[in-house]
Parts: sequence; structure tokens; C-alpha cells
Amino acid sequence: IFGYLDMQSKFKSIQNDQLFLLPPSIEEFIPEGHLARVISEIVDTFDTRKIEGQYSYQGQKSYHPKILIKLWVYGYTTGTLSGRKIAMKCETDTAYMYLSSMYRPDFRTINDFRKDNIKSFEGYFVAVIKLCRELGMANVGTIALDGTKIRANASAKQMMDKAMYTQWLKEVDTQLADLTQQADALNDTEEQALLNQRGDEMPKQIRKKEILVKRIQQAIEDLKDRDGERRNLTDKDVRLIKSGGQIKPNYNCQGAVTQDGIIVAAYVSNNANDKEQLTPLINQAELNTGKQVENILADSGYASYANYEWLEQQKKTAYIPDQEYEHRDDLKAEPYDRSNFIYAPEKDNYTCPQSKELVFNGIIIDRTRKQKLRIYKGTQCLKCPVKSDCTSGKARQINRDIREPLREKARNLLDSPQGKMIYRRRMTTIEPIWGNIKFNKKITMFQLRGLTKVNGEWMLIAIGNNIQKLMARKEKLKIAA
Repeated sequence: IFGYLDMQSKFKSIQNDQLFLLPPSIEEFIPEGHLARVISEIVDTFDTRKIEGQYSYQGQKSYHPKILIKLWVYGYTTGTLSGRKIAMKCETDTAYMYLSSMYRPDFRTINDFRKDNIKSFEGYFVAVIKLCRELGMANVGTIALDGTKIRANASAKQMMDKAMYTQWLKEVDTQLADLTQQADALNDTEEQALLNQRGDEMPKQIRKKEILVKRIQQAIEDLKDRDGERRNLTDKDVRLIKSGGQIKPNYNCQGAVTQDGIIVAAYVSNNANDKEQLTPLINQAELNTGKQVENILADSGYASYANYEWLEQQKKTAYIPDQEYEHRDDLKAEPYDRSNFIYAPEKDNYTCPQSKELVFNGIIIDRTRKQKLRIYKGTQCLKCPVKSDCTSGKARQINRDIREPLREKARNLLDSPQGKMIYRRRMTTIEPIWGNIKFNKKITMFQLRGLTKVNGEWMLIAIGNNIQKLMARKEKLKIAA
């Protein structure tokens, strides 16, 4: 008895069958300031009338769209991207219980809502940006651009070109013929051959092969005039894009981020080249915020003569190094690399490392690269003792794009003390956001397939980031008050 009394004095009693004096309120499920409360308040401001109009008055009442939006936004903000997991959490997780108003929607209902309304999240992404602007956030005076690769929900083994699909089709046709022959044999032997089987196993396999044949035939048709190009049978929009040293079916996820960490422009591309993403990102950032972008911070992947020219025309300052600039120390180690030839604007000529001149020799148009080039050639190369180290031609030649002054302007800006200080911000502005998404939230693969749908998922991810930044801002304002 003393041992029993001792235990009673040391521990609180286990009361799984304890009844509440009063029914618990959903409001009591989560504390004040919880992320779920913030998301609920924000989603309540969304205009969902267009989605609501899709529902009928007939039949059983549906879950309100805002309930399902809250579940998905909270899921993507915390790294839960599966409709099944969200459905389970509506039964076991108090935050999800709060957001679902204690309802328990089926996982199919949750998944179907995301699939059917995926484009709506683009508008909600902009709505959250506007809320951030109202709190004095998302100033687009200076923005950082960057892209990150996220794996597609597709197998790399099914990335094939027309020839590979044609060979696969032959193999599947052979398998289909064998299965059909076996099915005919089973029909002939009937019950004696079936034994304990139901009798429908073989037709199911045949139907699967017939569906596969149609999909392969469609893939071959899509690649009819695209020799060498590969397409994925599961997700026709995805492309093979290098990431982390490996080439896999990836999407190129783009973002423009303000100095306070708000994503003000975001979309998904299946183009591995970032050069073509600069203009759309800036235009979208200005459209979403209603403000003009002044300074752009980006890595060398966004550098091109066309981009430098466009930014100059738009009167925007480019803190964007080109690839030669990033590797200039290595290039200068090569004594006769172009970087060691000095251009003199007043004379319009180059001076080589041997102090010999390369003079203007004419203009050519490179239609493939869409460049207008000024040509400079050496005049004393034949007598130069190091000619074989410098060029294999009759004379050393340098092609100078007429927009080269714009690239030189960007380089000079990056070399200035102010430029170095501003460009360093890029590493602490956008890179941590990608790290948070991939490593903290574990979002490394999309759940849906097709460019439109994965773009909607990227909107949800961006909404989650912005809500977390907005929440942190509110906490700072409370502390300051």
C-alpha cells in the first residue's frame, strides 16, 4: 500500500476516460499566434466566389472551398503535400482539425479539389503579396532572381526519343500478341485450365497493354518532327535538366524575392536556361506589386547581352555577373585569353599582351546567336614570336558585340565597393528560401504532373513562404509595440 501511495504522490493520474465538464471549443485546439490561425485568417480574405459557383445546390452539401484551401496552404507551408496524409491529419492533428472545422474530408475530395482548382492558387498568391504590401513588406526596389530545380513526378527511364519509343512499341506489341494468344488458349480449355482463378486476370493484362500501346503511339506522334528530342510518357511537359550534378526529369522553378524574403514573382519552366527567365520574372514582379523594379540581383545564369540591353532600355540597374567575370581569375592565368587583351575606347582597338594592336576590321552579323559583332584583327601577328601560343590563324581576331559596353558597365558596378555590398545580399535573400523549401520542408518532388499543375503547386509553395514571412513580421510589430 505504501508503494501505491508513493506512485500516487509522484505522478499525475492517467484519465483517458475523463469527461469534459463543458464541450471543448475548436478555438481551444491551438494557441494564439499559431501558424494555422494566421493561415485561416488570410484564407478567409480570399475571394472564392468563382470556385463556389462550380458547386450545385442539389445533393449532399459540399465542404466550403475555403476549408480545403486552408488545408492545402497549411500542408504546403509545413511540407505535407499528400492528400491522404492531410485526410489522416484531420483526424489526429489539432491544427488540421481547427482548419477543417472538425470535418473529416475524404482524401479523394481533398486531392480532387487541388487538381480541379490548381490555377486558382495563382490569384491567391497575388492576394497574399497584396497583404504583405499592406504591412509595409514586399518592396520591389531591389529584388533577387534565382531558380531551383525540383524533381518531376515521372521516371527517368521513360524519357525517350522517337526511336526508343518505336522500339518499345514493337516489344509491347509482341507482349500483347502473346497475351492474346494465351487468353484464347484459356478460353478453349475453360474451367479445366482456370482451376481456382476467376478467369478475368488475362483480359486485365491485355487492357493494360492496349492502353500502354496507345500512349506510346501518341508519344511517337508528338515527336514526329522532333528527331533526338526526348519526352516522358508519364509527364509530357517535363524535360531532362541537370541538378546537383545529375541529369533527371526536373522542372526549373523560378522566383523573384524582395529584401525581406517575400516571393513577388514565381512560375515553373521546363527550359533549363535561366537567361530567358529574367524578363518574365521582372514583368510579373511589377504586375503583382504595382511597383517598378529598380535593382536586379542575379547569378551569371541570367547574364546575356540581350538581358543587359533590355535592362538598360528599362532603366534598371543590373547586378548580374557574366560567366567570364565569375571565372576571370582562371582566365587571366591563360596568358593569351581574350580577357588579357585591353580595349581602348578612344582608339577603338585592342592591345595584346605583347603590346601589339588589333585594329577594327569590319562588322559581321551572327544570325544564330543574334549578335552584331565588330571584328578586330592583329596587324603584326606574322612576325610575333609567340604567335603559335596565341592563335592558329594568320592573325589573332577578337569579336566584340556592339553591346559589350553594357556588360562592361555591369562588371564595373560589381567591382565597386557599393556594388560588392549590394550583390552580397543575394546570398542571404533568396538562397535561404530555397534551402528552407528543400531541406526543412523536404519538398524535393512535385506531386502532380504537367506544367500547369506543377506551376499551381509552386504557387502553393510560394504562398507558404510568404505567409511565414508575414507571420514573422507581425510578431516583430507586436514586440515593437
